[in-house]
Amino acid sequence: MFGKLARLAFYLGLGLVVALSVIPQDAVPAPSLWDKASHVMAYAALATAGGIGYRGLRSLCLVGLGLLLLGAALELAQSFLPDRIASFHDILANAIGIALGSLLAGAANALWPRPRPGVRQAPGGPVKMP
Repeated sequence: MFGKLARLAFYLGLGLVVALSVIPQDAVPAPSLWDKASHVMAYAALATAGGIGYRGLRSLCLVGLGLLLLGAALELAQSFLPDRIASFHDILANAIGIALGSLLAGAANALWPRPRPGVRQAPGGPVKMP
């Protein structure tokens, strides 16, 4: 159940990041934080949600790589959009956020292991299903 919620948050967050990255700059709400901190927090949240939603080291690496490529593609697209400025520093901030979010997701996955098929969690511990 928690994995489904994390995947939902991941895809909603992806949509929000893409939308905010391509709309005209004057339509984007002005962040109260330094721009690079906003990038770090957004991509950390995406990496955390994606890493929890799609568990496992391979999935965590694929989510991180996909987010890095998405961030680079959005920066490239911004170079062709009026009122937008592409920045290599934004890509670096995205990468820092992805690394932090991946670490957080890895820690969360280690603390809350995935239920095994055929084993139901009971208040007293796992119960083998007949």
